[in-house]
Amino acid sequence: MDVPRASESKDYLQQHKIMELFDNLTAQLVFNRPDNPKEFMANYIQTLKESRTANMNFPCIFDETNIGSVFGMLDPTKKGFITFAQYKEAMVTMGCVGYDTSPPGAEQDCISQDTFTREVKDSLSRASATFQPQ
Repeated sequence: MDVPRASESKDYLQQHKIMELFDNLTAQLVFNRPDNPKEFMANYIQTLKESRTANMNFPCIFDETNIGSVFGMLDPTKKGFITFAQYKEAMVTMGCVGYDTSPPGAEQDCISQDTFTREVKDSLSRASATFQPQ
């Protein structure tokens, strides 16, 4: 039996998003703290699988209420927008990947809550889609 080289192993893990899956599972475990973690992980993986086949939204730690709360903390005076720097920092802090680095309002340093919410949801959905697309 041929032993795979390190680069082949790394390519395999990247191709199938294995590390992202484990990161996702770990985040879900810490967030939910289920009494039976093994059963929770099995159910979560099943949910990911069903989401893929049904073309549904993928499970995510942050829902729209949580995203709105984050925006509210960044906009305590309720102006209805945050700065581009706040947007970028929030995206990184929330674990967003592949978000728009030049969203509407970036040039004016004025990111609306709608834009922020859309970008967070889209990005976190991509991060939760920890399977190889078919």
